[in-house]
Amino acid sequence: MDILLVLLLGLACAFLVNYLSDVLPIQRKLATPTCPSCQAHFQAVNYLTLGVCRSCKTRRSVRTFLVLILGALVALALWTWPPDMGFWLALVILTYFGVVTVIDIEHRLIMHMVSLAGAILFIPIGIFLHGWQSTLLGGLVGGGVMLLFYFVGTWFAKYRARKRGIDDDEEALGFGDVTISTVLGLLVGWPNIALTLLLGILLGGLVSLLMIVGLTLLRRYDPMNVFTAYGPFLIAGATMMLFFRDTVLKMLFGG
Repeated sequence: MDILLVLLLGLACAFLVNYLSDVLPIQRKLATPTCPSCQAHFQAVNYLTLGVCRSCKTRRSVRTFLVLILGALVALALWTWPPDMGFWLALVILTYFGVVTVIDIEHRLIMHMVSLAGAILFIPIGIFLHGWQSTLLGGLVGGGVMLLFYFVGTWFAKYRARKRGIDDDEEALGFGDVTISTVLGLLVGWPNIALTLLLGILLGGLVSLLMIVGLTLLRRYDPMNVFTAYGPFLIAGATMMLFFRDTVLKMLFGG
């Protein structure tokens, strides 16, 4: 495959990530994107060419350009060092991962429709990669473990609300984290989902610790007001298990 075509494919997938991240959290359906500042609808040509909003002149977000750059680089990396699953399958999986990650970072939201789409997409992929037993068991374990954490997080959120005297509907762990863990379990299968969750929790804990240290140094730390979107860390764990499994196992267990 020509390198120019690879880069164009990466940009196309990145554009899809940007489009879905722009419309789904706001409109809950596939629709015309709107300006985040004035909510005016983008004209198709203006949106496709990354132009400013014609109503309020707001520029496109930095995220838009970062995703496009990352999309091209990821496609190039997959083409240069093709994974065992192949270029095309890896590109599809990472495009879905991009949608989940961007929406969760920006909106602290893992949408049920996105999780459902992931389940429909990943059940056949999981069966192809690991067999149906590993796929279904991975989904059950992924959802079951995170459901337990969800109940603990719900209890903590209620405790936090009582301590602060307000109920802001903030959750330590959202139910979307349960659904996406189920989806990731279907993709990586059993026993890989166990390490996926472990890696996601460790990465999330590390970033939370760094946030606490930073806020403490700035004298802005409030133990009742530090929450982290866990979706991107779960996605990172799944990515590591899919593409760097042997390296991860050596790092964790030696050998």
